[in-house]
Amino acid sequence: MFESKSTKARRALFNIAAIFIFSSIAYAILCLALVTIARQSTRQADLAFFQKQPDLIVVFTGDQGRIPYAIQKARAFRQSQIFISGVYKTNSVDSLVSPLTAEDIDINLLEIDYQARNTVENVMATYKHLRHNFALKKILIISHDYHIARIQKIVESLRRDEDKTEFYYSGVETDFTKYRNMKILITEAFKYTRTWLFLMLWDTDMDKIGIMPD
Repeated sequence: MFESKSTKARRALFNIAAIFIFSSIAYAILCLALVTIARQSTRQADLAFFQKQPDLIVVFTGDQGRIPYAIQKARAFRQSQIFISGVYKTNSVDSLVSPLTAEDIDINLLEIDYQARNTVENVMATYKHLRHNFALKKILIISHDYHIARIQKIVESLRRDEDKTEFYYSGVETDFTKYRNMKILITEAFKYTRTWLFLMLWDTDMDKIGIMPD
C-alpha cells in the first residue's frame, strides 16, 4: 500500500511527537524518583540515628548549604568527626567552619579532601578515608536531596566484597518551586543517567582512575 508524501510526513511528525512526549514523561518520572529516593533515605537515616550517632559524617561539597547542614547534624549527634570531600585548595578547616560559629565542634577531628573533582571521586575519597579508619562503620553522607540517588548508585557500584560499612544518607531539602532549583534537578537527572551508563562500562577497580563524569 502506497502512501502519499503528505501522509508520510504526518506519520513521521506523529512518531516524533510521540517519542518526545514519552521521553518527557519518562524524564519527569526520573526527576520525581530522584527526589523521592532522597526523602526516603533521609527518613531512614533519621530513624537509624534516632538514639545513637554515626561514626562519621561525610559531606560532599558542591551546592551551598551542605556544610552548615552537616554542622547542624554534628551538633545534634554531638559528633565532631566530619570528612569534607571536594574542597577547593584555597579553603581550610577554619575558613569553612569558623563562619558557622561551630564552637562546640572539635575542628581537630575534621578532615578535608582537596583532591575530588566530581561525585565519583568524592565516593572514592570517602572509601579511601574509611579504609584507613577501620573503626568507622556507620557513615552518614550529606548532600542535597537531588544528589543523593546518584551518590547511592556510585557507593554501591564501588563497594568491595570485604566492605562492611553501613551508609546512610541525609539530603538538604531543595525548594523546587524555584526555577534555578528545578533546572538543577533536570540537569541532575541527566547526570544520573550518564553516571549509570558510565558505571556499567567502567572498570570499578579502585586503583584505576579513568575519566569520570561530573
